[in-house]
Amino acid sequence: MLKLFSSLLVILFIFAGCNSQPAPKTTTVPSWILNPNQDGKNGAVGSSMRTYDQKTSTQRKLAITRALDELSLQQGVKVEMSLKKQENYKNGSGNTQMNVDASYKANSKITAHIEEVYQDKISGELFIWMVMD
Repeated sequence: MLKLFSSLLVILFIFAGCNSQPAPKTTTVPSWILNPNQDGKNGAVGSSMRTYDQKTSTQRKLAITRALDELSLQQGVKVEMSLKKQENYKNGSGNTQMNVDASYKANSKITAHIEEVYQDKISGELFIWMVMD
């Protein structure tokens, strides 16, 4: 009886050890994502998920455009942006094309620079913090 009990106890410890999972990693998000106007800087954050073509350059351009749009809105500039997406499928294969056009109407010129860039390692979302010069 003692051998059976000790055998069951050993098996229980083995299964308990195999079932343990490491704690999920937590990432710290930069404070400027939620508060782009900090340290006396007038800024805006643009973000973009991975784009249809999986190119980093397209994702970066979209995030910069969104940050500039936000800065323009803060300064009272009228922004017009159009997005055209076209998908074609034939015989099980297809292609996707996206065109982004933006036009600005302003009485003053807005100049800004990229202050910082952050990419979420899990989702791949890109955040770009742009600050007025």
